Amino acid sequence: MLARIGTPLLLILATLAAVPAAQAADLQRVKLLVNYTLFGRHAPLFLGSDKGFYKEAGFEVEILPSTGSGFVNTAIDAGKADYAVTDASVLVKSIAKGAQIKAFGAFMDVSANGLASLQPIPTPQSLIGKNIAAAVTDSSRVVLPIIFSQKGLDASKLQWQAADPSTYFSLLLSGRVDVIAAAMDADRPALTRAATAQGKQVSFAAFADWGYDSFGLFLITQSERIAKRPDQARAFLMATKKSVEYALTHPEEAAHAMVNANSTMNYDLVLAQWKAAAVAMQTPFVKVHGFGAVTTDRLRHTIQLARTALQIDQEITPSQIFADSFVTP
Repeated sequence: MLARIGTPLLLILATLAAVPAAQAADLQRVKLLVNYTLFGRHAPLFLGSDKGFYKEAGFEVEILPSTGSGFVNTAIDAGKADYAVTDASVLVKSIAKGAQIKAFGAFMDVSANGLASLQPIPTPQSLIGKNIAAAVTDSSRVVLPIIFSQKGLDASKLQWQAADPSTYFSLLLSGRVDVIAAAMDADRPALTRAATAQGKQVSFAAFADWGYDSFGLFLITQSERIAKRPDQARAFLMATKKSVEYALTHPEEAAHAMVNANSTMNYDLVLAQWKAAAVAMQTPFVKVHGFGAVTTDRLRHTIQLARTALQIDQEITPSQIFADSFVTP
């Protein structure tokens, strides 16, 4: 049959065959760093990659874990990754120290973080006298002082024990610490399973329930990237928005996408984690303004909370932590 195809038709077929390769060559390869180990919260990112949402926006995305928001901010500032997810309050701290990084979208509207223990922690004051395990770069070391400041409590009375996140569960269940840094989506489902197997019950205290009404997690990149190519950051934000919104209505598909990309993960656990994370991503604010949106008033409030708790003297404006053109009017 090929012998009967004319030269013009052969040229057309060759051109069509070359289109996918050319499109792949045009994709911008980027590293996306998340501020913790990979878990269900990040399922939309893998779903977006699997469904081609990022490719449609011009990106080939590699999703990488880390050990905390402090690490993430340093890595982005040093150009070790292109985009990242980071805690909003830790971002204020990093920028106060001179980091040339900036947010361009909210990934999680309120914090899903909190503390887990084997005994109830009804109030922030209940923490005084208890050993709290948290990595040195864990965002809880920033958030808890903010909460203590709001409540008029002395944050110097917090007793921190440096620990790797991989050891949190064993430290708590063995009684070597009283409290661990935890997230209602990342840790609570798995910890509850482990504790139940030992006949123990887990209590969880969410920072949001203690009045921590700051933004939760931001999408960030280098300030220079935002200044020179805001269109790229906007395309990345829109692809992420599409991924999250699809994942919210197709949670099972999102969990499968993440497990397919990470074969050691448990599907049921990832699904439970993602459903828990969705609560912090579908707030009344998001329902009004849409995923990724921020307002100047909430940015100011987030900054003020961080400055007060961390004793940051210099003024920090919303424009320093968040790209102006991405702020909701």
